[in-house]
Amino acid sequence: MPTREEALAERTYKENGLNVEKRVFYTLHGEGKTPQREEAQNHRNSKAIALLFKMLLDKRLLTEEQLDEILLEVTG
Repeated sequence: MPTREEALAERTYKENGLNVEKRVFYTLHGEGKTPQREEAQNHRNSKAIALLFKMLLDKRLLTEEQLDEILLEVTG
């Protein structure tokens, strides 16, 4: 079983010198373009965004009203 650091390096592209934008992009984007990979990519993206919004709400950096407006905007 890999250590946490080994898993991070393997699955989340964590390496010295790689900026956060590229690390997140590569991690969420994945590799290849099969229907199964695209479904997994959609799931990862949705989960990452949900966790980010939860963190912002928990830290009170975003209000419920702001979240509602964002969700209405993306579904409209």
